[in-house]
Amino acid sequence: MGKDSHSGGKESDSNHDHHHEHDLDPTHTHSHGAHPHLHFGHTHTEGPRAITRAMIITLVFMAFEFIGGWFANSLALISDGAHMLTDVGALLLSLFAFWMARRPVTLSMSFGYHRAEILGALTSGLLIWGISGVLIYEAIIRLQSPPEVKGPVVFVVASIGLVANLASMWMLRNAKEENLNTRAAYLHMLSDSLGSVGAIIAGAVLWFSGWQMIDPIMTILFAILMLVSSWSLVKESLNILMESTPAHLNPSAIKRDLEKIQGVEESHDLHIWSVSSGKYALSVHLISKDAEVLNQANDLLKARYGIVHTTIQVEHPDRFQSERCYDCVPIELKP
Repeated sequence: MGKDSHSGGKESDSNHDHHHEHDLDPTHTHSHGAHPHLHFGHTHTEGPRAITRAMIITLVFMAFEFIGGWFANSLALISDGAHMLTDVGALLLSLFAFWMARRPVTLSMSFGYHRAEILGALTSGLLIWGISGVLIYEAIIRLQSPPEVKGPVVFVVASIGLVANLASMWMLRNAKEENLNTRAAYLHMLSDSLGSVGAIIAGAVLWFSGWQMIDPIMTILFAILMLVSSWSLVKESLNILMESTPAHLNPSAIKRDLEKIQGVEESHDLHIWSVSSGKYALSVHLISKDAEVLNQANDLLKARYGIVHTTIQVEHPDRFQSERCYDCVPIELKP
């Protein structure tokens, strides 16, 4: 975040119920970065427990599918088991991210470790992409010379695997909206369920018709579905890491609303970003002669946009100097 030059002002951190006045020497320009002090509570309660239960179920049925896939010689079944293996890794990664996010804030890590959840979610999404690529490659090889696959075994094992995946999804149903990391775990279970459905279809076709090509075809379709379903997770994770404005917040609308506050003449240097999923922060400079606009601005942002972690600097219009461009010549301040 770039530094914003100004002369004279008042700054508010909404996490601390106080205001700091900056009485600056009019012959000098002081630069102060808009740095919010974020103190987020640890609200993740259901997520770790749900992920642990889902991981235990996944481990048991992963071994079951590997054995069944090897016995039936089914790539669709083995691929579903391989994806379950990545699920176990992703779920462990999710638990580690939860643990990291709960570590206390320090002076050197002033934002805490909340971004660990986003890194875990991004890694989970990229893991799905990697597995999808391997499955597509193996399926293309099998299309050239499809081996004999035992349809009844595939059908029965995949059906049991689907029940296990649905049970894991049911355990994560309430926790999946807690944050992006839990959503990543839920997405892995959803991808597994799609893989099990594909394996069930392949097993049924093999059982009743003996058409061997169905096994690699269903594997390719399953891999493509994995790629599509994980795209939004990867995209959202990258947007948070790049500190983009959250998609559901309109910075132009927020700027207009702030400038509608009585006494506010102008707003500038507006920054809105996500520290982690569901944890939004904002910093802005307001031009006003009335320091009381701080409370009005904080109330507006909390009530209308759900943003409670803010840093708002109020600058007096007679002593204001803005860096609207990086190459601007400094303006001589009024004495």
